[in-house]
Amino acid sequence: MANPGLIPLAQAEGQGEVLLLRQAQELGFPVGETWVVGLWEEFARLNNLAERIAWLFQGVFGVRIDEERLLLAAEEAKRAVRESYLLPERAEAFLETLEGKGPFLVRRAGEGTYHLARNPQEALFAVKRLWAEAFRVEAILERYPALFPSALTVLVQEVTTFPPLEGGLLEDPFLSLDLSQALGQRVVAYTWEGTLLRIESVHGG
Repeated sequence: MANPGLIPLAQAEGQGEVLLLRQAQELGFPVGETWVVGLWEEFARLNNLAERIAWLFQGVFGVRIDEERLLLAAEEAKRAVRESYLLPERAEAFLETLEGKGPFLVRRAGEGTYHLARNPQEALFAVKRLWAEAFRVEAILERYPALFPSALTVLVQEVTTFPPLEGGLLEDPFLSLDLSQALGQRVVAYTWEGTLLRIESVHGG
């Protein structure tokens, strides 16, 4: 089987929330089964996205921002991501790795908003939607002058039932305290049905 680009949390490298979740798992906290998606760089390179998106934003940022062109460029950038493809063997391996599992919560590491996916195919679609959302106007302005994100870390997390889309992951103050003491830094733990799915650092992420 080709490399699926899905790294089990226990094997994942990284900083921010990925590191915190892995450490919590190693310490025995009830972290939900989580995979880190490591496909963005290959996907962007194979579809020549950096150059295509740079071209879309030509003339947008000058002495002042051309807001109309910014809105149009952002929409075209999101479309470019949505209409681009993974290598077929990579997509097949992704689906095979998650076969028989689910449902899933799919989100950017360090962010609380998420997409819900009933099965592996929907999880793959959700990953691409999250990549496209990195080109929302707000996201572009936040990282400007960098137009193109060097990394987009997406997490796929198995859940037993779907949480609500708004406010579904609940802060657990007792778990937050225990986790903060164990990790040696102040964090906030968010759970669903007793499973730890998100860790927010007071330092961000």
